[in-house]
Amino acid sequence: MTFKCGNHKFETESIEEFDEHSEEYEHTISGTAPCVLCGFDTKFNFTGKKKAGAIPCVCKECKGKL
Repeated sequence: MTFKCGNHKFETESIEEFDEHSEEYEHTISGTAPCVLCGFDTKFNFTGKKKAGAIPCVCKECKGKL
């Protein structure tokens, strides 16, 4: 399997190298994932550097409590 980043013209077959790329450079990702605080499925849009395995998703209700 090949992992690609069109923004930075980066391509690798190693998930570890792709995770390192995501930690080093900012990207915009979006999708649906469980809120990291309460666990309810939440749509998200995140721009920034992402740690491997991290889900950058907090629902509106939990954001209000922070």
